[in-house]
Amino acid sequence: MSHKATNWLSGIPAKLLSSSEFRVLFYLCDCHNPSQGCFPTQAYLIDCCGISNGTLNNALNGLEAKGLIARHQERDGRTRRQKPTRYVLAFEMGEGRAPSPASGGGTPAKPSPKTGDGKRGKPSPKSGAGAVSSLRGDPSPVSGGSRLQPTGEVTCNEPVINPGRARGGSKNPLVVAEAERAIRVFREGRQDALRELKPWVQDHVRNADLLTPDERQRSGIF
Repeated sequence: MSHKATNWLSGIPAKLLSSSEFRVLFYLCDCHNPSQGCFPTQAYLIDCCGISNGTLNNALNGLEAKGLIARHQERDGRTRRQKPTRYVLAFEMGEGRAPSPASGGGTPAKPSPKTGDGKRGKPSPKSGAGAVSSLRGDPSPVSGGSRLQPTGEVTCNEPVINPGRARGGSKNPLVVAEAERAIRVFREGRQDALRELKPWVQDHVRNADLLTPDERQRSGIF
């Protein structure tokens, strides 16, 4: 995850996003690379966010309508295969500039949050013989007739965690926000909300002592 993506997401008002939109945007930021762009597959996002394909598409449409992301889709000029979708985050778009992805979905709204320095990253993944990447660091899975085809590759790394960090919880605002949302849902009655968290978010909940003894026991993971 890039520092710009982290700072940008932490500044977006919570009331602007639904729970599913936040989770999707969190993992898009997690996959963002300043020099190569953001190319997670839909299958990867579904697995990370723990949501259905329909919920994912609704969340992506909502984020695009709010001007927080833009999607670029294209085909390889030689093989005519669908290339992996590139997700452009609002801070990459340039202030006052409307996104213009070739997505066929109409003209997205202009980005409304403060979008950083306005510089647009230029991804340049090497695609080998076609749309398939031959390099491990450049995510470009074979999409074939469906972008949901499993690729067997993880397209981005987990957030870096400092093993020597003192107890007291994470300082990453994205981890803190995700933990707070999950705890709120857990207290509203969804018993598996905490079990669905990624290990580093569960570590934050544990280290920051965010649950009561009874809640820790009921969660089944602390």
